[in-house]
Amino acid sequence: MNGFIKGTIISMVIMGLFMVIFPYYLMEIFIGWILPTFAGILSTYSIYCAYRIDSITFTKTIAKGFILKMIYYGISIFIIFKHYSFQPIPFVCSFTCFFIWLHGLEAIIIKRISETYITT
Repeated sequence: MNGFIKGTIISMVIMGLFMVIFPYYLMEIFIGWILPTFAGILSTYSIYCAYRIDSITFTKTIAKGFILKMIYYGISIFIIFKHYSFQPIPFVCSFTCFFIWLHGLEAIIIKRISETYITT
């Protein structure tokens, strides 16, 4: 969890830099950051909780988390594009960058946890 927290703080700093560089797109950058950050925090927390139980629960949690994240992203993006008028290109760029960053961190965490199951 410590690695994900550090990665989230780094992404927050990057978001702040983007907001300074592109002050006209503050809301688009923030929404593009908060969607994957919220999903990543919940997913990482549930993965750590499942890790403490056993490897089967851990695997099931990863699968359920993937499905729930795709539903969450679909509904969130639909609502944002339907009910909020803003520039879509900065949002898509921000969302894509932070999605790749935070889910890459989550993949590294899952790999490290999986290695502990192999060695024990």
